[in-house]
Order: sequence, then C-alpha cells, then structure tokens
Amino acid sequence: MTVLLPRFIKVITLGVAADHSLEADAPLPVGASAAIGSFDGVHIGHQHVIESAIRAAKTKGMPSAVICFDPHPQSFFHKDGKAFRLMQLSQQLRAFEALGVDYAFALTFDAHLSSLSAEDFARLILRDYLKLSHVSAGFDFQFGKRGGGHAKDLVAFGDQLGFTTDILPCQTDAEGHKLSSSAVRDALLAGDASLATEILGRPQAYLGEVIHGAKQGRTIDFPTLNLTLGDYLRPRYGIYVTQTALPDGRVINGVSNIGVRPTVGGDIELLETYLFDFREEVYGQVVETRLLDFIRPEAKFNSFDEMKIAIQGDAAKARAYFQA
Repeated sequence: MTVLLPRFIKVITLGVAADHSLEADAPLPVGASAAIGSFDGVHIGHQHVIESAIRAAKTKGMPSAVICFDPHPQSFFHKDGKAFRLMQLSQQLRAFEALGVDYAFALTFDAHLSSLSAEDFARLILRDYLKLSHVSAGFDFQFGKRGGGHAKDLVAFGDQLGFTTDILPCQTDAEGHKLSSSAVRDALLAGDASLATEILGRPQAYLGEVIHGAKQGRTIDFPTLNLTLGDYLRPRYGIYVTQTALPDGRVINGVSNIGVRPTVGGDIELLETYLFDFREEVYGQVVETRLLDFIRPEAKFNSFDEMKIAIQGDAAKARAYFQA
C-alpha cells in the first residue's frame, strides 16, 4: 500500500543488531534534541512533549527529533491481543512533520531492542549511537527490558551520560480530561468521536486502501468506499459523520458505517463510507477517513427497504451536521 510520507523531515529507520550495535538507513545527526515515546495518536499531550524537545533544540542550536517505535511495543509483546492502534506509522510521521520536527528516528522494536536494560538503552541508544544533547518524555515513559526504566531514571541517566532532560507531567484539558492515548481509546469505544477529537487535536482517522465490497450499497443508491480496519482500534460499531481525504488532496464529506453489516449477514469488520455527491471509481487508492460525530449504533434491519430508509436518515443528519 502506497501512502503519503513526510517531505519536510528526515525519517531514519534504526535497528539494534544481535551484538547491540545500531543499524541505520541514513547518516545520523549529532547533538539532536529528541522527544521519545510510543506517540500513538500524537495527541495534544504528546504534542507538548514534542514541543518541549523543539524548544530545547532551538535553545541549544541543535536539530530537533522524535524517537518512536515500530511496531508499537504492545504489539510486539501481545501479538495475539486485540487491535488497539490509533495511527499507522506513516500518519505519525506526518503528524511529527506538522509540528516542525527536523528528524524522526523510527526504532524497530524487536527481541534485540527489548533485551536492552534501561541503562544500556540510555547509554548505547541515546548517548553513543544517537548522540543526543537533550531528551523530552512524558511522566509515564518506560524503557529498557521489561519496562525497567522510568522517567526519573531517564533524568538520572541524563545527568550521568551528559544529556539534559525534560519530563512533562500528566496533561489535562480545560475540562479535566486526561490527554492520553488510553483516554482516546475509551472515547472511541464509547462512540464519543467529539471527545476523541478534543484529546487528539484532530479527528481520529483511518488510513487504508479502498477495496471491492459486495456492492450491495449500489442497489439502494448508496455506493460506499470500503476499508479494512487492520491494526486500528475498533471504535463503537455504528454510523458516523465523516470526512474522507483522497490522494489528490480533496476532502469529501460523507457518512460511514463501522461494523459487520448484520442486515446482510456480514462477518468482516469494515469501514464503509458513502461520500456525498461523489461517483468516481477509487479502488486501489489510499484514502483517510476521519470520524467527526456519532449518529447511532449499528443495527440489524428486517429488510433492505427498512435499511435504506435508515441510511437516508443517517445521510440527512450528516448533511445537517456540515450545514450547521
């Protein structure tokens, strides 16, 4: 699947070899100021951590960077667990770019990296290999084997190894909502797309290649773009007001169903989107659908006619949302 990658930051993929040496696919800068974390969602709390690293970089006259992990550590340790991701790596990279970061270091999270002790991670990765001048992290950041290192340990290692640190406290919004990836997931599981947007600073977005479906929507005058959900967290099944970004930059309003389509006996989770006033063929293209508001839960109808009436009502509510 071809996706749009950043153009204005340098993305460097890094891997730890069996002998604990570091393999990089491009030359590394010296003295960068880096934010470090999983950064799934790049929500407002994450943005504050990254902005801290950017400020330190400007103060020191050094480049800024973000260190993230691919795959997410939770995916590595719980390979058979439920899908939970809020973002694909390409989406994270574009979010880093939008914040004005110079470099993104994507560390391959595997058995070699996970075997490093917290001290070895700080010494080998942060000092010896990346040669960082500063590290910013959230209060709950953990690193090293079995998550043995915590934020306070990062500060101590920084003092010993010669890089400055900034540990940001738990972030909340004006209403007291915790700005965290888990809070975003809780909001999406409840179908609260608006709250998820507030925490993220942007709508939750699903990126994927448009696939062929059963084309049953065409029979009731509601053709849809279909995406599989992959590693993404499954939000509450139901109907959402959405916008979909096309590869050419157009953003089209629409209404989407997320679920298994019980009326037609579906058993595969899909994101199906009806784009308003749009009749182009986009199979095989990569699009990004953003959740704006929740309309109703997914339902099983007694007939196609009954389902069509419900979808007409959903579309009318979505159009009214945009008109408002």
